[in-house]
Amino acid sequence: MNYSTEINLADWQAVLKQAGLANVFHTPDYFEAQASPLVGHELLYMCCYDGDRPVGIIAGYLNRSGYHEGLVEVGTKSGGYPVMIDDYDRGPDADEIKNEFIRRYAEVYLKGRPFVFYPCFNMQQSTFDLGYLSCSRQLDSCAFIDLAKDEDILWRNLRDKGRNMVRGAERKGVTTGIGGTDELFDRFYELYRSLRQRLNVGYIARDELRLKYEMFTSRGLADFWVAYYEEMPIAFNFMWTFKRQLNYIYNASDPEYLKLGPNNLLQWDMMRHYKNLGFETYNLWGLRNMHLNEGRALEEERPIEGYGRFKLSLGADVVDLVRFVRLEEE
Repeated sequence: MNYSTEINLADWQAVLKQAGLANVFHTPDYFEAQASPLVGHELLYMCCYDGDRPVGIIAGYLNRSGYHEGLVEVGTKSGGYPVMIDDYDRGPDADEIKNEFIRRYAEVYLKGRPFVFYPCFNMQQSTFDLGYLSCSRQLDSCAFIDLAKDEDILWRNLRDKGRNMVRGAERKGVTTGIGGTDELFDRFYELYRSLRQRLNVGYIARDELRLKYEMFTSRGLADFWVAYYEEMPIAFNFMWTFKRQLNYIYNASDPEYLKLGPNNLLQWDMMRHYKNLGFETYNLWGLRNMHLNEGRALEEERPIEGYGRFKLSLGADVVDLVRFVRLEEE
């Protein structure tokens, strides 16, 4: 194997096309947004070749601003690294190949820097598990729905309360659909920011989120779902898509209308819509508010907050994703 930090978009796309685990967060489009002048982060890229054939990538970024300034982020709740083409992802020597790739990447980009690194889903044991770079192992509990299940099973998995909320929303006249106007985005962002401020947690700046909204929806990588009541938009889901995978990324709703059940109806209508399009996996992301500095405490039983309980009410399965964190510079 040989490795290159030279960015070759054709090779990058070739890997993603042949990698079953490839997600929107692995795409050049995502990193184009992260490294744009508006956001300003630095792309940290490496491609693995078997001879002249590109067989894997690792792509992360160095935060140049914001509350994670100076931190290198590699992978997300939607997928870790290395991303390998299927021929190399599950073979008997797959972990050996991936761990060597991780070490090559780390030698160039991670040594001496704080970082968070999500290994790819199919790894049995990563080099970090063996003590490489002296980082902390954390478990990030996430919710997944198997959209390949029959629709009646997905409906039953909502349980009585969820099904009643969906029926109630429909009876009260709540409707849903895919939108995409400037006015809708502006209302979404105001609700999104207000919620994050009430919770006293960080939020993405309007211009950055608008950039991703425009870029991803125009390139077929996202849909902007809206719930309406009497023609008023009252709830929003900004969904990111790639291949057969759906990601629940940003959402907001008007607290005055929550009793109408718009979020329950949105979720059910989206599940049916994407299932009918052939999507297989719905990743609802995390169940708990994650803090990078909690060390190993995330491996212990901790309460699941309200938004996590809502995700579980949709019939999701819990998957503990492993990530490795080092916050102090060497």
